Amino acid sequence: MSLAYDPEFAAALAPEMLAARPKFPPGDALSRREFGEKSLAFIHSHVPDVAGVSRTNHAIPTHDGHSIMIAEFRKEGTSTKPGKAIYYTHGGGMILGSVDVFEKFIATRCEQSGIPIFAVGYRLAPEHPHPTPVMDCWSGLQWLSKNAAKLGVDPTKIVVMGESAGGGLAAGLSLMARDQKLSPPILKQILIFPMLDDRTTKPVEALVPFATWSYDDNITGWGALLGEKAGSVNAQPGHEYAAPARAEDLTGLPPTFIDCGQLDIFIYEDVKFASRLIEANVPTEFHIYPGQPHAFMAYAPHATYSKLALQNMLKAIELA
Repeated sequence: MSLAYDPEFAAALAPEMLAARPKFPPGDALSRREFGEKSLAFIHSHVPDVAGVSRTNHAIPTHDGHSIMIAEFRKEGTSTKPGKAIYYTHGGGMILGSVDVFEKFIATRCEQSGIPIFAVGYRLAPEHPHPTPVMDCWSGLQWLSKNAAKLGVDPTKIVVMGESAGGGLAAGLSLMARDQKLSPPILKQILIFPMLDDRTTKPVEALVPFATWSYDDNITGWGALLGEKAGSVNAQPGHEYAAPARAEDLTGLPPTFIDCGQLDIFIYEDVKFASRLIEANVPTEFHIYPGQPHAFMAYAPHATYSKLALQNMLKAIELA
């Protein structure tokens, strides 16, 4: 049997729409950013406005003296007693996106979970290559941990979560938190179709027709972040914080939730990463959704598998 889109996904997003997308040459990060952010704006324009969720912006200093924004999303009427919080890193292939671009999505997740979300406005490649994005995220996580009490957060109950590139950054944060002995440690990491391995550059032909994030896109994103080091045989010191699949040791990481569509080009790296977490005795929950490409939940939010994926993710947050 050959691979195919799940019928509900195909009905929600006609394959000819994907085929009509412009094809930018490898390395053209800025054209991808312009097109990608317009596409995200269109997708999110169909997301209902979220009532009853407030947003508060916090300006925080970074490791290099810069200032970034942490946006706090909080459901009105929830307990003011310090409790669980999500530290969120948005997606965008390391080259596009922002908290503002993903605002409706983040507010929706806050409303659905009932848990405050602190979303970090990290700087993007290629203008800000590695280690800036992950270090921005690290600065924000340290800020949240240190200021937890006055933010209404229990510092022992911080969950890191991200999708796509944000999932990779969340995994990199978990490695950094372990290595730097963050105290209290991260409670859990939730990695949604995460972008983990800069060596995912050789096309798997069976997946190419279904790729909503293509191999050329992937080469571009990693190249913007890592430059000539992207895809290299030998990892450089600190490489694993950008590409967590490069980490030699996964022991001591927090309990992990991972999911991925079977038609996503990240499926093999995500399966391998989940397997290595299990081998390292890290409590791990892993879901594969057949017939689903990258970011299927955004493209077809009302399809059965998207609803199932959302249900599983929310349950993982609840159980943290």
